[in-house]
Amino acid sequence: MNLRLVDLPHAVLLALRDGDVRNAETAVGLPIPDEFARQTDIWRFMLDRLSERPENAGWTMQALVRDDEIVGNAGFKGAPDGRGVVEIGYGVLATHRRQGLAVAACRLLLDRAARERAVTQVVAIIDPDNTASMAVIDRAGFRPDGESVHERWGRRLRFVWSAAVVD
Repeated sequence: MNLRLVDLPHAVLLALRDGDVRNAETAVGLPIPDEFARQTDIWRFMLDRLSERPENAGWTMQALVRDDEIVGNAGFKGAPDGRGVVEIGYGVLATHRRQGLAVAACRLLLDRAARERAVTQVVAIIDPDNTASMAVIDRAGFRPDGESVHERWGRRLRFVWSAAVVD
């Protein structure tokens, strides 16, 4: 499987947030599926992260691409914090699910985290009803690490993966 992550620079995130798919496609060099483009909450969230902390550049959502086709998104929700913790997020477009792409995307992200000296731990926060996502992170090597209650989203389960730096 030829799977890779393609950076979505600030200008692309702006175009996606604003529904300007044509300019986003030109900048990325790939056709952008409607389902991907409609994820405006993700693009707004990433733009907020970039405006909050300039060091988040390079630590945001990317396009998940298989054989020059966008099949989903995967990335980090910002740069490592002061303890070296980063949070991942991922999503596979409906027509591409149940093909192992989410696990493969997690592994691409974990490979990057393992190469970054600043990263000590990768976290995944998941809705307890999202059994598919829990299976993904289990297969990717995460372990349970408690739960919390988010003021907007309710109960959330926390999973961690500890980084071992690779030279």
